Formats: sequence, structure tokens, C-alpha cells
Amino acid sequence: MWKEDQNMKKTTVHIVPHTHWDREWYFQNTRATVYLISQVNEVIETLQNHSKTYFYLFDAQSSLLEDYLRFYPEKKAVLRQLISNHRLLFGPWYTQTDQLAISQESIVRNLYYGIDYAQAMGHSMKIGYCPDIFGQGGNLPQIYQKFGIHQVIFWRGIGNSKLAKTEFEWIGDDGTPITALQIPFGYFYGANIPTDSVDLQGFVKTMIPKLENRSQITDLYLPNGFDQLPINHHLEQIVAQLNQIDPARVYQISSPEKYMDSLQRDLKDHQVTLPKVYGELTDGEDSRVHKSIYSTRADLKQANNQLENFLVNVVEPLTTLGYSLGLRYPHSELEFIWKKLLENSAHDSIGNCNSDSTNFDIQARNKIATDFAQNLLEKTMRDISSNIAQDNSYSFTVFNPLPYARTTVLEANLYLPDGSFSFLDDQGNSVPYEVLSQQDQSDYVLHQAELLTPTMYRTDTNASSTPKQVFYSHVRFLIKDIAGLGYQQFYLKPQKNLPLSYLKTVNSEKISNQYYSVSFEPETHAFTVHDNQNGKTHYHQFNLIDNGDAGDSYNYSPPENDWLISSKNAQVKKIETKIGDISQSLAVTLIFNLPDTLIRRAEHHVTDKMKATVTVTLKAAEQVIGINVRVDNPVSNHRLRLVSQLGDRTKSSIADSLFGVVKRPVVDPNATNWQIKGWVEKPTEINPLQSFAAVSDNHQTVAGFTDGPREYEIVGENFDQLALTIFRANSQMGKTDLKYRPGRASGETIVATPAAELIGRLSFDFGFYYSQAAFDDSQVSKIAKEFYSPVQVYELAPFLNSRIRFIRNEPEQKELPTRISLLDLKDSSAVVSAIKKAEESDQVILRCFNPFLLRKATIKLPVKATEVGLDEKTKSNLKEGNFDHNQFKTFKFDLGGDQFAHIRKAY
Repeated sequence: MWKEDQNMKKTTVHIVPHTHWDREWYFQNTRATVYLISQVNEVIETLQNHSKTYFYLFDAQSSLLEDYLRFYPEKKAVLRQLISNHRLLFGPWYTQTDQLAISQESIVRNLYYGIDYAQAMGHSMKIGYCPDIFGQGGNLPQIYQKFGIHQVIFWRGIGNSKLAKTEFEWIGDDGTPITALQIPFGYFYGANIPTDSVDLQGFVKTMIPKLENRSQITDLYLPNGFDQLPINHHLEQIVAQLNQIDPARVYQISSPEKYMDSLQRDLKDHQVTLPKVYGELTDGEDSRVHKSIYSTRADLKQANNQLENFLVNVVEPLTTLGYSLGLRYPHSELEFIWKKLLENSAHDSIGNCNSDSTNFDIQARNKIATDFAQNLLEKTMRDISSNIAQDNSYSFTVFNPLPYARTTVLEANLYLPDGSFSFLDDQGNSVPYEVLSQQDQSDYVLHQAELLTPTMYRTDTNASSTPKQVFYSHVRFLIKDIAGLGYQQFYLKPQKNLPLSYLKTVNSEKISNQYYSVSFEPETHAFTVHDNQNGKTHYHQFNLIDNGDAGDSYNYSPPENDWLISSKNAQVKKIETKIGDISQSLAVTLIFNLPDTLIRRAEHHVTDKMKATVTVTLKAAEQVIGINVRVDNPVSNHRLRLVSQLGDRTKSSIADSLFGVVKRPVVDPNATNWQIKGWVEKPTEINPLQSFAAVSDNHQTVAGFTDGPREYEIVGENFDQLALTIFRANSQMGKTDLKYRPGRASGETIVATPAAELIGRLSFDFGFYYSQAAFDDSQVSKIAKEFYSPVQVYELAPFLNSRIRFIRNEPEQKELPTRISLLDLKDSSAVVSAIKKAEESDQVILRCFNPFLLRKATIKLPVKATEVGLDEKTKSNLKEGNFDHNQFKTFKFDLGGDQFAHIRKAY
């Protein structure tokens, strides 16, 4: 509080003109862009006509500036002048993103591209401005500070009971502090400032005291804007009237930057002690945070999450490997992919709480980005494989994107010839494999290489290496000790009278590998997992539980009269067990009898049958049990979850969060009497994750992995079950008076969303990992990283250098060795978040984080590594690669060198 009388200084009301610009929502991005162009033109004119008074905040989204200049590049000069003078504000975000629904690297790239684009246009606002985001990630203070952002402004996620004043110090999960301002009454609080003097008097009397009561200083933040609201041309006159009507205060047109400068000056001059608020902010006390939005349109969430994993865990490391070997690094291509992904990460877009038309656009952008990423990786692996010095007709280059050696199962689709053969590594050792399926594609594949015209005659065609038949084959290989951030060559060798290794169907309801035995439970239709390492048995695993959902695209809401239908209630249609040399699978097909409406669910009236197949897969040398759930969904207004029994009652759960892990109570202490306490939304125990949720004590840890909806809950009467959401289906964008969210609708009640009913075939993958050790000794984060960083393979054969893949000129010199490793971090306990080439130098970026609850983490760094900020430029003090709790660090160093750059020509 003040250490001197506040009355010595007049209250200054900073009126901040802005717009909150949803890129898409119940409307499509095309409509928003058309009106964006008009709005930017109007803002430019207004700022030019009021050169001494007006500022304008364009929602801190640089993508809006990029969108505008795509159509009107001739306006770049005038925009650069306004931006350079800090009168028109963009950045630091590329798009306003919901922080808890996307990955940690997505947040970093969002801020990087947002700051980079705005700075190139003259200036990026260095305030973490989030006016409408559904909750704030617990490690955002650390992320902001490592971008040189020292102040934040936001609205949602914190209520009166936790924060009585608007100014506070937000302490991140790792202990990093940042000065924060909450907009207590929303970003629209001052949107409708009246022009009539009588109405202005009422505005001053009713609106300003509320801000004063919440503030510790004499500078108040009054946002003047709303969703897509145009600039107020009369604000200058309004401010003049306010200063006449209310001489006890000072009113001025301002900006977030000017306000935060005043705040910092007040804090320093008057020695104000700010209250402290800690960690993740997801309270729905005064504003809604929609904690179950993580499972809205589970199909689109899954597509987003899979692309994030693929881009960060596979594409970037392997294109970095290619660059270190002499290839061109695809900066522009990767930026294109990232920006498509970030467009889909925007607030409302990533929530998928949109019209079906808008979600169709999101799906299309994801497909473009995914296809581009897959083709970019394919070309990179092809260019590397083509430069390896070897003369085998059939070679397979296996790539490891992680910076340490690993033994793992490779799963791939390959073009295999007819006849018998074996697979060998570059030392001549046999490689175990199994064929899951084959399709004869001889006509399609071989005819691609035929001569189309005399001018296309190719003298390099080797007829002896062209097979008579080609089978498109789904194959698994056991790859042993493939080196870190590198590759290894494998070969196909023809063999006479050697039968191929296929998966075989057997009459059994049990599978096993060195780590687990899994069996079907005929009484519950779930599964039993026996840990072969220590004899521990886990019953009732991977149970499907279906229940009603009376919610909308924002919130799950339990029906008044629900009916839970589990695997035990379903009929077993088929059990199929397959066993091979390196994997075993147990697939159980269940038929669920479901009601088609919530009314019929209350009556236990069955109308439809839902087929669901749960396939459990065990692979050699892998500690994660793979689970695939394939559903033919016939109805709407329900939710399906994968539920596993934990054994003993648990008091807390653990999940990975932004660059770390968070421990949460299984019961929110505010859940009791939440309506009596005045909360606008029930504080549910549905929580977000990045890739896993776990429960642990001193003796065991159980973790569930997902790349589908990032949502979990600890359930059961004794809180002894882990529930991972598979999907929920709803038919309406917005509804009023939900059980967990009373009152107005959050979305448009008139907008039906039949696509969100998810009628049809759905498929989701999960993983489960069991350890007889406490969490910090179980390496859950590392195993999750490996689970979502699969090794890759490129098949090289002369007959495939055809139209099927595009014809490429073969390198004249092939100088790469048959195996290579560029980075080995085997002695490190920190988990890798990203490996990529630096944006503006020839060095490589490595970002790691502490994955433990209590322990410190370490990393053995390459020689001459330098710690840098997230801008990849600002140098930090290097402390031996040690990481405190929830701390992450970014390092920059040289990788490879001339001795590795053997690729002479790269296009």
C-alpha cells in the first residue's frame, strides 16, 4: 500500500482505444479480413488526423498487420511510421492464443514470430497482453521474461477472493516474477463511453469509482474497445468533456505502454508493495475460463496436437540434421507451416467453439500445414539418403530426431519387392521385422518409371534392380541403439526360401512383452495389466465410459439425469489377438447401446448401437502400452472417456504443463458452495495437460499419454481412477443456464453445429506407462517425449526415382557415411523441448526443461554453448546447464562442422 497520502496526486484515467479482434468465430476469417482492411484504413486516417493525442492497440496480434499488408503493401510506409512512433501497437503475439490448449513450443513460436514481424515494421509492444484468453499458463512469467517482456495485462483466470486489487506480482511456476495488471471488469469495460454530457456524468459516477476501489495506485486503466469495435472518432472531444465534468481526476487518451510506464513510476515513487499471485490462473470466479473446452471438436484438437508434435519433435530436428550435413535449412518453409498452425492456435480458433464453416477452414489449414510438413521432411530425408555412399539396390535410412541413442520399434509403409528377403544393418546384422499388411501396387508403382516419350529416356535405369512385383507394405522393425540426432543405413537382401515374418492371429486373450502382460477381463470387458518387472497387477484398465453431455462448444455440462454406460455394459462382438516377432496386439470390439437424446438417456431408452474397438499393443523393448480406440459414433450429446483404475485413493494428480510439471489437488477447494460464493463458473476438476497425466506416490507411478484432447480428470467415488477424454459430441455452439455455467450463453445460441456431433468413424491413440517408483524416478516426461518423437525412415530404390516421388537428379558424389550422430545428451536429465537451427545465425538452438517435481535437472552441453533468451539473441549467464524446478533454458552452439558437411549440392 501507499506509504504517503494518495490525495497528493490526482487520479489519472488512461483511456486506451483498442479492438479485440477475433480472427474467426461464429463468422469466418474471410469476413473478418474484409472488415479488418476497412478498420485499419479508418485507424490510419484517425491517427493521422489526431497526431498528438490518439493511440490504438490492435489486440497485440501481428498477424493482423500481416493480413492487411498482404492486400495493401503500398501502405507499409505509413504503417511503419505510426508503429515506430508507438501510436499503433501490434505484438508481441502473432495470434492471441489460448495458452492451455496448445504446446509450449507453439507459445514460444507465436511470440517469436509476433515480435519479429512487428519489430520489422518499427516496434513490437513488449507487454504480455491477453484480454480474453481462457486462463493463464503457470510458466508464462518465465516465457515472457525470456522474451524481454516484463509486464502483463490480462482479464480471465483470477477472481476477487485471490486478488482484491488489479495490480500484482505474478510468480510463475519456476519462481519468476512479473508485474501484472488484471482488467477486472473485462476488456470492454469502457467501450460505450457516452458523448452526451449528462450521460458522461453518470458514467463518471458509476464506472470510475469501481476502478479506483480495485487499484493501489492513482493511475487507472480504462479499455475503450470491444470485439471488432471501430475506433471512436470523438474520443478527443469526450476526454475534454470528462476533464471539465470531473476536475478531480485527469483523463487522457493513452496506450498500454504509457499506462505501464506510469504504473512502474507509481510503484517506485510511492514504494507500493504488490500482492503476489502464484502459478497457473484458471479460476472461473469472476470470468469464465471454460476448462472443458480442451475436448471440443476432439478431431480438430487431435489434428493440431499431432502437427505440433510432428513439427517440433521430428521435422525441425531432422531438417537441422540436414543443414549440418550441408543441406539448405528451410527457414521460409518452416515459417509457412508455423504460421498456418498459429492461425489455428488463435483464441476461439483453437477452442473450436465456432461455427461449422469456421471449423472447416481450420481443418483445411491444418491439412495444408500437415501435408507441407510431411513433404518437407520427406525431401530432407531423401536428400540425405541419396548422398550416402552405398550401392545397394534397396536401402533404408532410419533417422533418430532425439539427441541420444535409443532402441525402439520403427513403424513404416514401404514398397517391398516380391520374393524372399531379410533386412540387415550397415554391419550386416539381421534386423527383426514383421509385416502387418500388404497391398499389390505393381501396376501403379512400376508404370511410373516407364518411358513416356523418347526425350525422357534415362540411361541410369537399372533393369536388374527393378522388381517384377511391388507390395505396399505396413512393416515394423526393431531398431537397436540408433545414435542420437543422426541416421543409420539398413538394407534389404534377397534370400531364397526364407519366409516373410508376418503377424499371426492366435486364439488367446493375453499378450506380453518384457515389461507387461495384458489380458482381457471377461467380467468387466476392460483389461488387466501385469508388470513383469516387479509382479504388480493393475486391474480394470482401459475401460470405456460413456455419459451424457448437456453442454455446448465451450463447456461440458452433466445432464440432470445422467446414465453412465461402461465397457461392462457393452456386448463383446469380437476379440482378436495378433502375435509377431516384435509386437503383440489384443483388440476387443464392443457394442454400446446408446440413447440418441438426453431425454432418452434419462429414461434409459436405447435407440442406437455404437461400435468401439479397443486395441492394446505391446512392442519389444518399449515401456509404453499403446492403446487405440476406434469408434463409430452414431449419436450426439455424449462424452466418451478412457478410464483406468489407480488402486489406492489419491489426493493429487501430476500433469506436464508449459516447460515443466504441475501438481493439482483432485478436488478444487473452491468447488464447495461455488454458487453461494458467487462464482460464475463451477471450478471443475477437469484439467489441461501437454502430453500426459499421472498419479504417483513414493512406491508407484501410473501415467496416461495422449495426443488427442489435452484433458483429464481424477474420478471415482474414492478418486482412484484416471480419466482421459476421448471425445465429446454436442450440437450447439452456445447454450444458456448450464449446470456448471449458469446464466447467459458464451457462444451464439442460434448457431447449430452438426459437425461437432462427430457422427461417424473416429480414432484416437493413447499410451500408458507403469513404474514402481516415485514420479521423479520414473522419467515420465522423457518417455512421453520419446513416445511422440518416433524414428523415421526413407526408402531408396532406383525404381522409386520416378513420377511417384518426382524424379530427382542423383548426386554425382556420394560422401556421407552409412551412419552418423551429431549430438549425444545421454547423460542429461533435462528433457529436450526443441532442436532447430537458429533463425538469424548458423548455429543450432537447443531448448530443454526440468521434468521433475522436486529434483534439479542437468544437461551436458556441447563445447562453447551459450545460453540465450527466447529471441535467440540475448545472452544469459550460463550456470553449468543446471535447471531448477519448472525452469527451462535455451542454448545456442555450433553443430557438426566442415567434417560433416558432405552434401556438395543442396537445392
